[in-house]
Amino acid sequence: MIYQHKGVMIRQTNYSESSRIITILTEDGAQVPLMARGFNKTKSPFIVLRQGLKEVLFTYNRFKGMGMLNEVDVIQPFKRVNGDFVIYTYASYIMELITRALEEEMQQESFYRLMIKSLSLLEAESEPAGVVSFTAIKMLPYYGGQINVDECAVCGGTDRSLFSHYSFNYHSVLCARCIDEETSHRAVPISNRVLYLAGYMKHTPVDQVDSIRISKDNAALLLSFVEMIYDEYTGVYFKSRRLIQTL
Repeated sequence: MIYQHKGVMIRQTNYSESSRIITILTEDGAQVPLMARGFNKTKSPFIVLRQGLKEVLFTYNRFKGMGMLNEVDVIQPFKRVNGDFVIYTYASYIMELITRALEEEMQQESFYRLMIKSLSLLEAESEPAGVVSFTAIKMLPYYGGQINVDECAVCGGTDRSLFSHYSFNYHSVLCARCIDEETSHRAVPISNRVLYLAGYMKHTPVDQVDSIRISKDNAALLLSFVEMIYDEYTGVYFKSRRLIQTL
């Protein structure tokens, strides 16, 4: 049967001197393995897949198991993302955040929407560290973690201007009025601006985020906070994170 799906290539491996097996994440969130014959040849029709991240219309034959790739048409080339090493590194972090949460038979349409939205935000010149933070916050529940930034764990206050710490004992924010010798144990000072941004990104639906316009400093602080949450609650470490730290 012939299929046509929008998708992004998320993995590839050499099968022979001229061919590769690729895996695409389709618009409905399915992972589809495809044989791309002649992929490595100079005049391959699949040459557009060799470098960079792209949203592509894939045409392929498949009955069960692995399919056979027939044709590709680029929908979004993400020229800015693919043309700038620094931005591409942040895009790689986004891809790793999403693809490492995928399970073999899992079909999660929201992963694809988040992937395309995040890459599109980078393409539209949103602050890269802010976009990675947005992606990481949306993916956190799939790694078994959570981020509680809506009310003080001690008094229940919701005045975000008073939030001053994140407590790993209470697993939530603390306000300035509730910080004392007891509550400050394993509580990390975090600016209320960063905590506000984290809450905004947690609660705003993916489709309603058109840009992430925050300062470079706030974006870096936000990403540092989100990575701290991942370290504490998930134990997952991403290779792209290490590379970004060297930039």
